[in-house]
Amino acid sequence: MSLPLLIDQEDTTPDGTSYTPATQSFLRGHHMLEQATEVQLCLSTDDIAEFHFAIPPEADEEQHHFFSLHHVPLRLLSPRLHYKPATPPDAFDAFNLMMAEFSRNGISIPVGTPDDDMCHFETSFDDSSPWTLVGDYRFVPRPSFRPLRVSLANNCLGPGLWEIAATDRAGELYHGWTTLPDDIYYAVAARANGLDKAFVQKALSWRNEPVPLRLDRLRRADSSYGRVTVRMIDGPAGFSSPGSRRKLQKGYAKAEANGALVDVRRLSDFIRYPVHMSAFVAPGKYSSSHRQRFDLAFLQTITAAVVSSVTPLTCYNGSKDQAQRPPSDDLYIDIVLEGDGMTIILGNLPFRLLVPQEDYVLHGFGVGILAAADYAERRNLLIEKGHAPSYAYVSRSIDGVDHALNSHLTGLEQIYIRALPFARTPHWQITLTSFERIVDVAKFEIDIPESLIKPARHAAADYVSPIYFTYRDDNLR
Repeated sequence: MSLPLLIDQEDTTPDGTSYTPATQSFLRGHHMLEQATEVQLCLSTDDIAEFHFAIPPEADEEQHHFFSLHHVPLRLLSPRLHYKPATPPDAFDAFNLMMAEFSRNGISIPVGTPDDDMCHFETSFDDSSPWTLVGDYRFVPRPSFRPLRVSLANNCLGPGLWEIAATDRAGELYHGWTTLPDDIYYAVAARANGLDKAFVQKALSWRNEPVPLRLDRLRRADSSYGRVTVRMIDGPAGFSSPGSRRKLQKGYAKAEANGALVDVRRLSDFIRYPVHMSAFVAPGKYSSSHRQRFDLAFLQTITAAVVSSVTPLTCYNGSKDQAQRPPSDDLYIDIVLEGDGMTIILGNLPFRLLVPQEDYVLHGFGVGILAAADYAERRNLLIEKGHAPSYAYVSRSIDGVDHALNSHLTGLEQIYIRALPFARTPHWQITLTSFERIVDVAKFEIDIPESLIKPARHAAADYVSPIYFTYRDDNLR
């Protein structure tokens, strides 16, 4: 099946650079991949895909180059429910699928050979040098240089919109967009979830209306540790990632103060003033001219949280395998941040992974939202051997019933949690990042309940980062 490819869709800034947080390679705009206008998709019966680039003869003087992705498990890139849905599935299930669909989900793929079973790319491009030297000083790009890695991402703008990007050691050398046909995309998502295709197709549409929460499908409530104090932290505007740093430096986020858009200097600027973020628009890019406005003032009303122990009913490997997983004695907790009119619910948090050594990341609001980019094999290890998936919701009480909100409309995207049990006042530090992961917008300190301080210190002393967090498939042949 032939799919059209679009390239270089980013807006251009006045200085001629691309309006993107990705660093750009010396080869960007010169690579042979950018001459390909279509990609051939081959899909097996178990939804393992191959993508073959159609490099036109006029771009390939030697007419022998090829580039293709192999053994790509589309189930790892499809929106998924990580729990057992209702029978028949209902509005809560549709909401969670929708939240997974509109959260970016991608994998990073290494080079490989036909003998490799894992996800990889194969090519005739070589890595001898990204440039040739003409004369004494002129460096000329080599259009057939082999990329270091290739990423495949299910774009968060709409169902079936996918991105393929390639990088070298300096930055991005290729970025293309393609769209999977509706019948293929919805069928793959339906099979990944064991759901009816018609339900999935209807569920994967953008909706704004609140949906009653059914947390009983995601966990069994055990006991409460009570209410604890929450403190908002102010300070210089910070960053969760290098991408966030570049976005803020390029003006992706501005505060609306006294009728003008100004640079954000402190975290409190996001709370004191409405914030304007660069809009994410078709075909899957940041707009340099249009912004989306958010009001995050409700975050300053969060002054308390309720902490509880729970038994997860979620599973990365799908509800069909949940009964086969051995029971776990691990402690999982829920943290409910109480605000004026809205709450933020963080649930099924694995206590042993809440440590000082590294952040525990919830990659989006919903259930078990997967990373925007991850090593292909590490993604597979997480699915097969990972902890119970966590969940997060922004909620509002309507007629006494808690309803989940589409968090993308509130301006919130991700959550980072780090435990600091050895601090003078032991606490969890929670960082919220904004719409489209542009920048950190708020930080909170949440007191660790007295009875959990000692276990939290033991967890820190015993911590070893799981292989599904640390594995790197640097297959750089």
